[in-house]
Order: sequence, then C-alpha cells, then structure tokens
Amino acid sequence: MNVVLRGVRVIDPLEDVDRAGQDVWLRDGRLLASGARVEAPGASVVDLRRRRGAPWVLCPGFIDLHAHLREPGETSRETIESGAEAAAAGGFTQVVAMANTRPVIDTPERVASAQLRAVGVAVWVLTTASVTRGQQGDELVDIAGCAAAGASCFSDDGRNAASPALLADALRAAARVGSTVLVHPEDEEMIVRANPDGVSVTRCPARPPDAEVAAVASAVQALRGAGRGRLHLQHLSARDSVEQLRRARDQGLAVSAEVTPHHLAMWLPMEREPQPPSLRKVNPPLRTQRDREAVVHALRDGVIDAVATDHAPHRLADKDGEYADAAPGMIGLETALATCLTLGAMGGDWLPVLVERLTAGPWRVLGEAAGLSRPTLRGDAGLTCTLFDPDAEWEVGAHPFRSLSANTPLLGVRLRGRVLLTLVDGRVAHLGITDPPIPGFVEAFGDS
Repeated sequence: MNVVLRGVRVIDPLEDVDRAGQDVWLRDGRLLASGARVEAPGASVVDLRRRRGAPWVLCPGFIDLHAHLREPGETSRETIESGAEAAAAGGFTQVVAMANTRPVIDTPERVASAQLRAVGVAVWVLTTASVTRGQQGDELVDIAGCAAAGASCFSDDGRNAASPALLADALRAAARVGSTVLVHPEDEEMIVRANPDGVSVTRCPARPPDAEVAAVASAVQALRGAGRGRLHLQHLSARDSVEQLRRARDQGLAVSAEVTPHHLAMWLPMEREPQPPSLRKVNPPLRTQRDREAVVHALRDGVIDAVATDHAPHRLADKDGEYADAAPGMIGLETALATCLTLGAMGGDWLPVLVERLTAGPWRVLGEAAGLSRPTLRGDAGLTCTLFDPDAEWEVGAHPFRSLSANTPLLGVRLRGRVLLTLVDGRVAHLGITDPPIPGFVEAFGDS
C-alpha cells in the first residue's frame, strides 16, 4: 500500500478536523501526510474528485456499542467472525458484543473464552458481561472478576429484570472498576400486562412507549440512589424517554444514550410493508413519526451520544409464522451508514454530526478504560479508518450480506451511502467495489 487518495473530505471529530479537497498519502497502513496538495514520489494516485456530488469521506473507523454476534450457542445465525466481517463492510472497526449468548456471558471464565474467540477476526470485538446471573435479575455477576477477565462493560440487554436497588448495586460495583452499566429500558411488568396471551417477555409484540419511559425513569433513579457510576441507556425510541434523558443530563447525572439506525429512519405504519411483516419486529418497536423526529433531534443536539446498530441476526424461520411468535430484531451493521444518510435525516449538513456520533460519541460513552481504541486519524500507529462515498446508491440485498443472516425490512430498498474501504490498524478489513470503477482504487489496496 503506497497511494495518494486525491480530493477526499477528511473528518476527524476528536481532532476538530473537517476539511474537503484533501490529498491523503497512505503507505504501509499508515497516514503519512494530508493536505490540499500532497506529492509522494513512488506512490500511485487515485483521483476521487468529482464534478458533481459530495466528496468521499475519510474518517476514523466507526464504533458500535451494541451488537449481537450470537457466539456461543447460536452460530447458525451469526458468529464472531461473520459478524466482524459484516462490521468491516459497514465501516465499523470496533464492536461491543452483547452478553445474551447461550450460555449467557456471566462469569469471568466465559468473558475470557469470548475474548479468545475474537482473536484474529476482521475488526476489534469487545466483550460485554451480563449484569445479573443468566440475565434473570436476581443476583449480580462477579463484576470485578469479569472486568479483570476483559469485560468492556455490563448489560442484561434483551432483558430488564433487575430491580432498581440491584441496578444501583451494579452501578456502584461497576464504578469501582471504571466500567459502565448499559440498560435495556423496558419495564417488563408493563409489557406482560399489555400482552395477555402468555408470549415470552422478549417476544411480546405490544410494547407501549410508557414501558420504555417508566424504565428510563427507574434506571435514572437507580443512578441517583447509587451516588456514583455511569449509566448508558440503549436504543431509545420514544419522545418522552428523550425528555427524561434530557432532564437527567441537565441535572448533571452521568447518563448517556444511543439510538439505532432503524429508530432514526423508520416508523409505523411503514410506507413499505416488508414480507414477512415480522422483519420489522424489533424491541423496542418502531414507533410514530413524532417519536422518530424526537430521537433525530436529540441525536443532532447531543442529548443522545451515539448511533448503535443493535445488530440482531436471525434465521428466516425465526421471522416466519405468526407475528407474535416471531423473534425480534434486525441486522444493521452493513446498512447503518446508508440508513442514517438516506432515511434518518442525518445527511447533507448533518453528515459531520453523524460521523461524530459513530466515532467520538461512542468512544466517550465507554472510553479507553473499556478497551476501546481512540478513534482518530492522527498517530504513528497503523491507521484505523473508514472511507465512504455518501452519494453511492445501492440496493439492499442485491449482493450477499457478510452477515450469516438477512433479516432486515430494507430488502430491495435503494439506499445512498456506501463504505468502500475499512482499515484496522493499517490492515485492509474491507475493500468495496466502486460503481463505476475508479481507476487504480482496487489495485492500490487489493494486495495489502
């Protein structure tokens, strides 16, 4: 690799950099120089300038705080390896994998085992430990032991069975080891009452916004009661939840939050009903246009810190049949950027904000103490970055996913925004094919 990329837009939020019309010199996986005009003897030149349309963007690699990689226990849906390849194709270079595997990652030994499985895959995969044993909400895990074994954070995501008192204990214990507790904010008792047919709490189709709002309030109250600790709210979807978060932050509480690409982009009723309809089934559910607008504005103004995919791969059989019985969740690693740009109102002038919420924002939530690498283009080490064309159009599902699953309601939809290159520590983790072909682009990176 010895190439000058000519005419790109460089966005590096942690360094407060946003410059268009830049030449970037990459050699042996490192960024050697950038500027309005870079001459690099011996380097090939790939001209990415265009007369019309937005320039290609070079930025730090994306960080996903919330993905389900299904290993161990459900490797027909996803593995750490396939999930890492899907992440790289979506521009993600660091992924925080949730603990609701089979068995649940709830002991130091299971944390260590998960860490070993992630060695050598396409991107950096961090391990989450559950908050409670088996995610049952009754007994805390060995938080200090799991942190020492390499747990990046703690979450019972998929469930929210712990009492406020137990959550406060978890926040205090996590604070002692410098870790964050991530909460899936849905009140399970309210959900069960809204679904009288005996469906399991994770598959209940009726999930009123009040269940989320109440759970946010309860988690924030647990943080107050703990007197210390860092709380992160996962996949906010309701307008009133955003207002609860806003008040908590105004009061100086250490609480952060994320929103998924699908909650930024979709609402019910969907303009195009997928087949089967359960492809749009997700916890929390897609809500109203008013809720969608609330999370978009909260992401824009920084009340919500990060975009996180909640990548949830399933077999087609898990999405067929009766809606109430179908598994919740959709894949998102490979579609996240384009979904946010095309459908999520985060393109155009909001593009630098979106890049920040995919890079610096998630890093601030967990930080280096969690094992995340600082997302910046500056430094002497191998470059970890994403190069994408915000104007490139593509059809979801027209080419095979890197994920083992294809459960997304976006199948057949044309989106705008495509990742063409992902580097991890100077190594090519993903190389896309440009349409039309850019002379010299594939050749510059194909042998790296």
